[in-house]
Amino acid sequence: MTDWDEFRESVDFGALVPPAFARFRPAIVDGLAYFLEHLDSGRAFEILCEQAMLPASASIEQRLVAIARHCPVLHKLGQVLARDRRLPSEFRRLLQDLETMPADLGIDDARRMIEAEIGPLAAQGLSIDEPPLAEASVAVVVPFSVSPPPEGGPDRRGVFKLLKDGIEAKLNEELALLRQISVLLDERCEAYGLPRIDYEGTFEEVSALLAREVRLDREQAHMAIARETFADMPSIVIPEVYPFSTPRLTAMQRIDGRKVTEAKPASVRARRKLASLVFRALVVHPIWSTGESSLFHADPHAGNLFSTDDGRLAILDWSLVGRLTKSDRVCLTQILVGALTLDSQRIRQSVSDLAGGRCDEGALCALVDNQVGRLSQGAWPGLTWAMDLLDDAVTQARCRFGGDLVIFRKALQTLDGVVADISEDCHPDRILTIDLLRHLTAEVGLRAWALPFSRNFATHFSNLDLAQLIASAPLIGTRQWFGVQARLLAGWHNRSAA
Repeated sequence: MTDWDEFRESVDFGALVPPAFARFRPAIVDGLAYFLEHLDSGRAFEILCEQAMLPASASIEQRLVAIARHCPVLHKLGQVLARDRRLPSEFRRLLQDLETMPADLGIDDARRMIEAEIGPLAAQGLSIDEPPLAEASVAVVVPFSVSPPPEGGPDRRGVFKLLKDGIEAKLNEELALLRQISVLLDERCEAYGLPRIDYEGTFEEVSALLAREVRLDREQAHMAIARETFADMPSIVIPEVYPFSTPRLTAMQRIDGRKVTEAKPASVRARRKLASLVFRALVVHPIWSTGESSLFHADPHAGNLFSTDDGRLAILDWSLVGRLTKSDRVCLTQILVGALTLDSQRIRQSVSDLAGGRCDEGALCALVDNQVGRLSQGAWPGLTWAMDLLDDAVTQARCRFGGDLVIFRKALQTLDGVVADISEDCHPDRILTIDLLRHLTAEVGLRAWALPFSRNFATHFSNLDLAQLIASAPLIGTRQWFGVQARLLAGWHNRSAA
């Protein structure tokens, strides 16, 4: 029996799997076990030694979070799940510590590593007088100042985002293990009772995106694009990147603030406004946008979202991003149009197009018909409904979506929890609808000269789409009214039965 076998017998990680996912518990536990058992022996020894040092009273949750601190892939997964309300509140609280952790790196070691990247700091008018501010999954954040300040200007403060020693090798090792686990899932999906989807192909695409986390030169380019993209939203701030950055170190503007989940304003209205701003910037803005490709932040956990001292939203850490093509956004819009007009054929075709035709058409047809039936009973045809449909399309119709769309879905799941933790009164589907109406109003003048089938608009609606929506408006209103009545009657019946 190996050390890991003994450890597994003493700790029941399966107990952490929510009841809603109980049928996936064996696959999750075996996947985690495979991951840990195949880590480099030196890393495994370090993790097991730390586990042995924990008090006997340490909970399963505390032990798993302690392991995640050593593994960038598990660390990232913990950040994604930290606001998932299907998990127990105590477990979520522990996972939220992974969003921003105190740094283990000392000030002298930080200075030495930074000077190895950019040369002597003093010669460049830079100084590091404070210890590192925080540690994330792959990097450490170190504050610096420029002295003397630019003539006539205020003191300039910044931060270095510095990759941890050896992090590239750790990440590559763990991504390789994920690929091996995906092969096992493909081989054993029937034994585990898993949906038959292409796990290896999906993991391969997502792993390629995760590997970019250590490409800080790419992050610097992403931040430049983001600053330009959000230039028309003064309520959003993206840190400025300074020229003395390198592929392993990003020097950037320091932004003072607090995590959006900790900087809750006093009033209900102000909290709702902050939550709405978060959703509008990170979801609505990329969807309702022009251009052939739309950049979105693919790692929007609370540690990357700051409420600044001057009342703006700072969006940090642009290493992990995705892109929605014009075609992706048109398809998402067509799913919503189809939902509003109960057009099953339009929805099926749009989902199939998003998957590049990689799906079981018969199963997709049955799934869409079933989901449209929900709409006819009063369910709201918004983004939440559309994302649930895409989730079911993967598991029931074997749709295989591209890595960027998978990452976009993951980002939405993360944001659902973040937004709810800021304000329970914020309704994302309502925000999306209101912003759509604003965009449509702004497009009125342009549409007078557009061809009926042209979708060359930020909303991706053609004039023909709008005509169909207008014609269906009475049906949509009636359907929602009957849905409200049905829910009221069901509630009255339940109360009477009680």
